[in-house]
Amino acid sequence: MWKELLRAAVELLYPPRRACPLCAGFSPESTVCPGCRRLLASYASAAICPVCGSFAAAGDRCGAGAAGAVPCAVCRNGRDFDLARAAGPYEGPLREAVHRFKYRGQRHLARPLGALMAEVALREPAYARTGALLPVPLSPGRERQRGFNQALLLACELEGFLQAPVLEGVVVKTRETPPQTRLPRRERLRNLLGSFTVVDPDPVRGKIITIVDDVFTTGSTVSIISQLLRQAGAAGILVLTLAGTHRNDNK
Repeated sequence: MWKELLRAAVELLYPPRRACPLCAGFSPESTVCPGCRRLLASYASAAICPVCGSFAAAGDRCGAGAAGAVPCAVCRNGRDFDLARAAGPYEGPLREAVHRFKYRGQRHLARPLGALMAEVALREPAYARTGALLPVPLSPGRERQRGFNQALLLACELEGFLQAPVLEGVVVKTRETPPQTRLPRRERLRNLLGSFTVVDPDPVRGKIITIVDDVFTTGSTVSIISQLLRQAGAAGILVLTLAGTHRNDNK
């Protein structure tokens, strides 16, 4: 509590400079600067896997969002969710924004980053059918250490845009898992087995659930949660993140 009061006092005495929420460069209205907006526009028109939304390399149209697009190698083997989308790959300004938000405690970024995710959702008709938003839970220990759950903050920002309630505490993480950053997808899945539990299936049953998180890399976490949601009676599973991954058909 005292940390929150101290942070508020510091911000009152030394207001944060007006900065782009992505690159942190000067932006008069503290909105996304023109350079980052151009970058986001290039991502919006980029070739993607039609299932997981992973971004193809420049000039590669095999993953374009048009009819007849070919899913990536992982999605051709089947996914536990129906569709995933992100504002762009986890690199450059998007990566910087996630790090400042998630690891440096800049919670005020939840609003502009959530708005960017809403732009992605509003471009994709599937999200209009969202019945509820489910933020990926942290373990109690990790949440105490960080002081907040970044996925929950993003989901709360999305609630008004998608007109869907946030399901907090419906799925919980019951077991801490080791860092997953450098592990391949198969090892990540093995680590995550048994680490999540659906506490109350009633708010999930018969609804299309959109899972919300900050980053989608291999999709292991959302895959495990998707399996649990389907077992609880969810009618469909969508995934929405700020940052995604690059398409890799050699996986």
